[in-house]
Amino acid sequence: MELNKITVSEVMERNVVCVHEKEPLSSVIGKMKETGIHEMPVVDAKGALKGIFSYRMIVRRRNIPIYSKVENLLVYPPTILPDEPLTSAIEKMLNVGHRVLPVVEHSGRVVGLLTRRAIVRLIKKHRELANTPVDDVMSGDPVVVREDESVDVAVERMRGLGEVCLPVVDEHGHLRGMVLLRDIARSYWREKERESYGEVVGEKERMVIPVSSVMMAPAYVRAGSRVKDALEVMEDMDAYLVTVVDEEMKPVGVITDKDLIETLYSTIPREGVFVQITGLDIEDPEPYDYIYSLVEPFLHKLYKTERFKPQILTFHVERHEVGGRESKYSVRARLGTDRRTFYAKGVDWNLFRAVREAMDNLERMVMREKKKLMEMSKTIK
Repeated sequence: MELNKITVSEVMERNVVCVHEKEPLSSVIGKMKETGIHEMPVVDAKGALKGIFSYRMIVRRRNIPIYSKVENLLVYPPTILPDEPLTSAIEKMLNVGHRVLPVVEHSGRVVGLLTRRAIVRLIKKHRELANTPVDDVMSGDPVVVREDESVDVAVERMRGLGEVCLPVVDEHGHLRGMVLLRDIARSYWREKERESYGEVVGEKERMVIPVSSVMMAPAYVRAGSRVKDALEVMEDMDAYLVTVVDEEMKPVGVITDKDLIETLYSTIPREGVFVQITGLDIEDPEPYDYIYSLVEPFLHKLYKTERFKPQILTFHVERHEVGGRESKYSVRARLGTDRRTFYAKGVDWNLFRAVREAMDNLERMVMREKKKLMEMSKTIK
């Protein structure tokens, strides 16, 4: 499969369900549930794109009245054309973090949707990647939520990761299920309808919703499985995330649809390395510039490594308030190379030291793998 020869029109979903900008939120939620669409395109009377509505809006703004018009709750994503190269569209999707991108004609009319799921399906045709061990693709040290914790806790952890799904474990750390932002949003919406009725009958107390009440069966594979096994589980269970477990059913890693797309993107021949920083929600460009200045010598070192050429490097920053005054940073870094993907973490009170720690850990992992390969080569000789 030659990814750089595929156009958006060959992959996009053509049967697009859209809603009108003047529709009430209650109607839109009903259509999303009925169709299984999690990011709904919103159009005007002529079919031109006005924006996208997603379940994230319900979770972020729980005080939205149930009679609100959807036009007041939109985000506007980048648009793509049907004849645009898929590689260009994938880069846009990774840059902005949206799960879908609307495909529009030059007139602005929506003619399709490019989804993460449609891109992930292409991996089946990529024999080498499909047969890669999940251990080489997964993100280790997975963030989880306990089944007895509230959905509010799950939402905060998803927000910190920029994800829409989390593995659910019991008190002993065994995998019990997974919880989706979609289902939490629906539970919030049911609570909102209940509160709306409660205003009439005098009921005011807010419900605490446990994760166990909205979680679903887990999508998982065993450590040592192949990527194609994880793809089958994702497809069978309509899942965004597959948990990798050990023999005791304890999570040792996760593979998300974004992880798979990043891995697929790293196989595209290109000049330079795709670098992305997410989670750092500040407008000041100086921190970004400083992080990029740290990345340059790091990548220069790795380029000297003949066996693990860097293709894609991503950082996700989480900021944790401690004591209401100080902030602690955790940085999750993923390095895609021409051989495998590496994952590392850095934690520090100083953001830049946390980034350096993550990169130092990545470098040690790469050098350790290089040493193993060299020793294997000597043994074979």
